[in-house]
Amino acid sequence: MVPFLSGVASSNRGNFTKAKNPMVIHYVTDMTRARTFYSNVFDAPILVDSPGWSTLDIGGMELALHISSEAEICERLVPQAGLNLEVDSIEEVLSAIIRFGGRLVELREPSGNIPVRLASCKDSEGNGFELRQTVA
Repeated sequence: MVPFLSGVASSNRGNFTKAKNPMVIHYVTDMTRARTFYSNVFDAPILVDSPGWSTLDIGGMELALHISSEAEICERLVPQAGLNLEVDSIEEVLSAIIRFGGRLVELREPSGNIPVRLASCKDSEGNGFELRQTVA
C-alpha cells in the first residue's frame, strides 16, 4: 500500500490514479451476434452501436466490441482477457450464455484458498471471460 493513501477508503482510491474509465475490449468477427450475446446474457445497455465498434455497460464497466477479421483475431487472440463478472447464480447466467452462442469451458467449485465458484466461459466470438459466485 502507498503510505500516503493508507487512510483513504478503497472506494476513493481511484481518484488518485492517472488512469480512468476502465474498459475491456473484445475483438469480434460478427458484431450483431456479439452485441446480442452481451446485451441479452447480462441485460447490458448498449452505449455505442455501430458495425465496427460497440460498447456496453456491464455493471459500471465498459465492454467494447471491436470488429476484426478472423485472421487478425487468430494472430492476437489471448485465452483470457481478464473479464471477470460476479453473478448471483452461475447456472442462471450460463443458460443464457449457451442460448446466445457461448459455452462453458470449466466450472470450479470453492476449494483451498478459492472461496468462490468460478466458471470459465467463451462468448459467441470465442473471447474468454469468467463468472464468479460467492457461496455461503
